Amino acid sequence: MVVLGALEFLWWAIVWALNIAPAPRPFSYLAGAGVTFLIALAVRLSFRRSVELPSKLGLVLGVLFVAGSASLFLPLKFAIPKEIPFWLDVPLAAFERRAFGTDPWAISQAIFGAATPAIDLIYAVWLPTQLVVMFSVMLRPPSPAKSRALTAYFLCWFVLGVAAAVAFSSVGPIFYDRLYGGSHFSGLGDALRTRGATFALTESDAMWVSYAQDRPGLIAGISAMPSLHVAISFWMILAARSIAPRLTWLAVAYFLFVWIASVHLGWHYLLDGAAGALGVLGIWVVAQPLERRIAHGRTARSGAINARLAPTENNLSRE
Repeated sequence: MVVLGALEFLWWAIVWALNIAPAPRPFSYLAGAGVTFLIALAVRLSFRRSVELPSKLGLVLGVLFVAGSASLFLPLKFAIPKEIPFWLDVPLAAFERRAFGTDPWAISQAIFGAATPAIDLIYAVWLPTQLVVMFSVMLRPPSPAKSRALTAYFLCWFVLGVAAAVAFSSVGPIFYDRLYGGSHFSGLGDALRTRGATFALTESDAMWVSYAQDRPGLIAGISAMPSLHVAISFWMILAARSIAPRLTWLAVAYFLFVWIASVHLGWHYLLDGAAGALGVLGIWVVAQPLERRIAHGRTARSGAINARLAPTENNLSRE
């Protein structure tokens, strides 16, 4: 995690020096991380009276790392179109329309249209939801499964949310007409307004104003491919399977909901979600040997320190 944090900070420092990324807002994200951590702790304690928790220092450092990393993520997301201008939307939208005969959001709206307000609300609280899940994993006793899950989680945010988002720079259906002109997705906007997708409309307007006026705020930064919402939701399935198998069905249901909702509300193309899920799967495979190597390094360093301390302890015992 330290290496990932250093890489994220270095990336931000470079784009900030180039005057294409704003400064982070760590205190806002520290408050959010602290609140969601306390919720996760309360949930864990409510299910078990006697709970073995990691060290207090480790938990404090974990919360600080999450807050610091999150505060750098938004400036990096805001800088995406200045690093690589948005380019992927036109071929993605054309491919999906040919493949399905219409836009996937239209199919979802035809099936689940009446549920749009509920879908909008549940999707809007994805960020605190996934933080509570991640902190719930962090609160578990040390184990290889926990280490793998947390390593994969933070890799997802950096590899998919930063690196891949820059490479596949795109805005998603909800911003398509504003960026490219025309009325390709005018029906999407009409459906969201008619069916009361208040959160999606309000947040997308704020994000567009931030982009158009080049003024970063707490709601800013546009990115579609790959979908980090879907990616982290798929991570929940993999984490549940390895740490809490009985909750896997709930994670699967939530993943499917988030993928459908991301298309239904126009935030993402259907392929954005597929790319996010496949990306997480690859990261999950890589995370296991990576974590083993890190654990081996920790053991080797601990052994070396103990070996250096042993002669001193022997000398003291002789005296």
